[in-house]
Amino acid sequence: MKIIAGTLKGRKVLVPTGKRVRPTGAKVKEALFSIIADDVCDACVLDVFSGSGSVGIEALSRGAASCIFVERDRSVIDVLSRNLSQFGLEDRGKILALEAKRAMKLLEKQGERFDIIFFDPPYSYFVKTRRIIESLSLGGILAPTGLLIWEHAVDTTPHEEIGSLYKEREKKYGDTALSFYRAKVRYNHVQSCSTPRII
Repeated sequence: MKIIAGTLKGRKVLVPTGKRVRPTGAKVKEALFSIIADDVCDACVLDVFSGSGSVGIEALSRGAASCIFVERDRSVIDVLSRNLSQFGLEDRGKILALEAKRAMKLLEKQGERFDIIFFDPPYSYFVKTRRIIESLSLGGILAPTGLLIWEHAVDTTPHEEIGSLYKEREKKYGDTALSFYRAKVRYNHVQSCSTPRII
């Protein structure tokens, strides 16, 4: 798997062996970044269920200010760490080694805000993921003008509204679909772009 564009264009991303992760396909990733191109530059990104980190690393390559990668599988984290190291991204990319729900609570407690939040959970986590997204939307870690993207199976349809978010659009690519959500109301919080230390 290669980085499509930006300062790291053409560099190869290491991917864990076996079936531990399901990397976002190249065509889906290219379509995703074509849609969100105007949102990426200087953005604070949160990559949840990040696996090898290919989406977050792509965002950093294209000019995102920072990215927090949420991943709980220790063997996968090892590969993710190697990717950040080989690309010299340790100062802009941090790993939060927690289960997604716990990570969202910690980030909310720390007052973090993100411009782009990307969810790529196992497709079997559909209901669980919807509940996590609902909780984070009410907590306000998505910046007032931020964008949340949920990658899911094409035969599942997330609600038009989840918590304080509404579905802006949905795009389908073979077996995969991307649902794009934005906040229905603006939060009265100051946007933050800090990153927690590696846990």
